[in-house]
Amino acid sequence: MVDFNKIRDEVFPLLTKAENIRRKHIVYQSVFSILMSLMIFGFLLLPIITYFNNAGFSKWIANITQGSSWNPIQLIATLYWVPFFITMVAAYTTKNKYKAMEREIIKITLDKMAPELKFDPKRQISPKLIEESKLLPSYAQIKNGQNRQGGYNLHFGTLKGTVGNTSITMGDVNILNQGVYGSFLMYIPLFPYLNLVYNYVRPYFSKHHSTENLGSSFVGMFAVVDFNKKFNGHTIVLPDAMEKRVGYLAKNLQTMNMTRGQLVHLEDTEFENDFMVYSTDQVEARYILSTSLMERITQLKRKIDKPIMLSFNKNKLYLGIQHPHGFLCFDKKKNLLTSNVFEKIHDDIYAAIAIVEDLNLNTRIWKTESPEVSK
Repeated sequence: MVDFNKIRDEVFPLLTKAENIRRKHIVYQSVFSILMSLMIFGFLLLPIITYFNNAGFSKWIANITQGSSWNPIQLIATLYWVPFFITMVAAYTTKNKYKAMEREIIKITLDKMAPELKFDPKRQISPKLIEESKLLPSYAQIKNGQNRQGGYNLHFGTLKGTVGNTSITMGDVNILNQGVYGSFLMYIPLFPYLNLVYNYVRPYFSKHHSTENLGSSFVGMFAVVDFNKKFNGHTIVLPDAMEKRVGYLAKNLQTMNMTRGQLVHLEDTEFENDFMVYSTDQVEARYILSTSLMERITQLKRKIDKPIMLSFNKNKLYLGIQHPHGFLCFDKKKNLLTSNVFEKIHDDIYAAIAIVEDLNLNTRIWKTESPEVSK
């Protein structure tokens, strides 16, 4: 049994320094977020004003620029940009200091909490594996962007180990999906503005997203396990949040999602309520998602209470679990000296390890090779 008090005492000096940096970062980040919100609101408001009253707006701009002395608008703009850049630099600097100290603490604690696993803070799950999982959304690309990489992993840190005979690699990922920015969607009037608002506002209304990772399509744990049998097509299991919100309409929208394959209807009602399944091979999808496996996936979702998604492609199983602050990371909203940050890290790690057991992967049909990671 892990002695968390002993671990906390051992790293207490580092925790104290990290907590001081965390508090400073929270202040700088909060002020910067407010100033950024004002700027985005101004950019969104500008095209609306020019559309409805272009002549009046042009006249107002002319009056401002013709003045020989500073007017109130220029003064306000100056007073805005000075704290904007100061807090931006301060937030970025304190964030990097905090992340460096966090990694140092995590490495020490992992050696105590999970000695059977190897933690490498300088490695990451390769973008190639993330794209091969097909768990990221895809978009119709314009001609010049066909060969451009669709996703980028901004986080580092992997855990490697074996559960019985099954080798598993887990990584902390922050996926920035670039696909939409090179797609035809960007030519739809107002879509770029609506997309910006959605990505910026979403973290404030969702417990599964963080304001620290604005613009990211997925933040959390990403695991890869090798399968002993190569699949004919790909099968993808996604959280069915849309179905819960718009019901019948969602079914029609899901059916139209041909980039991931055909929508698969399964007999397990409870599973269907929580997930939607796409596959390029309906028969193979039903073979993979047996009744017992669907029950285990549903139970796993209930246990961890976080959005999860899986895909079976080529000879690998890919699994992602959303963590708003990242996998193997401290929650920046919690005090490092008084909260249960180590217990949370321990639970996250062993929830990931238990995936192999919960999905009944620990059998002879699974390989023991380690999946590819990038240096």
